[in-house]
Parts: sequence; structure tokens; C-alpha cells
Amino acid sequence: MTSHVEVAWDEAARGYDAYFSPRFAPYLATAIGALIGRASDLPSGCIVVPCAGPGRELGHLARAFPTRQILASDLSGEMVKLARERNARFPNVSVERDDATQLQRPSSEVAALFSVFGLQLLPKPADALASWLKLLQKKGLAAVVYWPRDTDGSGPFDTMHRLLAESIPIPESWQGELEGSIVAASAHILQDVGIAFEMQHDSALGIWQALTRLGPLRALALARGQAFVDELGTRFAAQFPAGPLCHTPEARLLLIERD
Repeated sequence: MTSHVEVAWDEAARGYDAYFSPRFAPYLATAIGALIGRASDLPSGCIVVPCAGPGRELGHLARAFPTRQILASDLSGEMVKLARERNARFPNVSVERDDATQLQRPSSEVAALFSVFGLQLLPKPADALASWLKLLQKKGLAAVVYWPRDTDGSGPFDTMHRLLAESIPIPESWQGELEGSIVAASAHILQDVGIAFEMQHDSALGIWQALTRLGPLRALALARGQAFVDELGTRFAAQFPAGPLCHTPEARLLLIERD
């Protein structure tokens, strides 16, 4: 049976790409640069890209690593379709449908793993990260960017998290579990840095509609109904002045090496 999550991302795929991909581009570029900067340290093998979404990173990776296979995947069939369309001209890129919580092991050795803004969307992020790292061969690298629970103080992302926590049960923060899961996967952190870039939106209501129609809260709208989401949206918009909204959310970039 298809889950609300799959349906939500299928419905949101092209809208997500149009709205969020340009705003997330600087974070993506930073992570790509971090991996390219370690290119000479990578062992032989492919690069695995779980939660690839619309696949905007794949062409950059294909150009930077032309002799390596770039094996991307996403749970959403529509995201897979979009990523394939975008990267059809790169012979070393393939995109398949796969569940990031239980990735299929490639037939070739894995030199690197790359993921931007997928980890925090998974049911058990720390467990998922450990399973990803176990795919890497010795000295393989993972470049992972995720949104922590606290990203922008009183900005829209933290306000969203607070309103959700007041309305629905929110699991305890998984961020404190990451280091333990990395060690358990026989790996260690080379870098753990915050990266932040300015992001602009036409209005508070505009970003709420993007989050609930084109982004990570689309599944919530399907599960709890549009009236529930609209009521939260009214409360959300009331937290901000009218007009354009600008904030600088901070993500975390982890560069991890397999022992």
C-alpha cells in the first residue's frame, strides 16, 4: 500500500523543485565542494546518493567525478522521474526508486555517499545514517547535510517546529544519537560545521503554503486534513509581519570517514 509520504512527495515533486531547490542551492553547493575537496582521498568505487529528490546535485557530481558511477535513489516515483529527466545526458548517472531507510547495496564498492536535506525527513535518522555508512568501504567518505531542530531562532522553520510540537506528538530529538550511530558504524566525523545562507519568501503565508503543499508537511496535510493544516497556517502567519520574509537558517554539514 502506498504511504502518505510517497503520495505527498509524488504530488509535490515539481512544485518542490521550483520553490525549494533554488533556495537550497547554496547548501547543496557547499556540500558538493566539501566532497570535491576530498576527491584525492577517495578510494575506488561509486558514489551513492540517497534521498536525491529532483536530482539537482547529480550533474555536478557527474562532472566532478566523470570516471565514477553516481547511483541515486528516492522513495518518490515522481522525484525519480524528474531526476532522470534532468540528468539523462550524463552516462555515469542512474536514478532508481529505493527506500533510504533500507538502501540496496550496490554491486560495486562504494567510495562516497552524498545526501542533502534527506536525513531529517526519515523516521529514524540516526539508524538510517548508520546503515548508509555501513555501505562505504574503508576510508570511504559521506557528506551529509541536514536541518537540525533549531535552525533560525524565531524564524519560520523554528516557528513551524514549535507549532507542530504544540499540536501533535513529536519524538525526542534524534540529533544527540548521531555521534553514537556513526561510531557504531565504524566511522568517525572529520568535520561538523554549521552552514547558513539567506533565504527569502514573499510572505509568511507563502512559505507555509510551500511547506504544506510542496514540501515536508504535505504528508501531514494528507494524514490530518486540510482544515488542520490551515488552522496551523493561520497561527503561523500571525507570528510574522506582513510582506516579504527573510531569514538565515543554519544547517549542519557532516563529513564522515569510514574506519
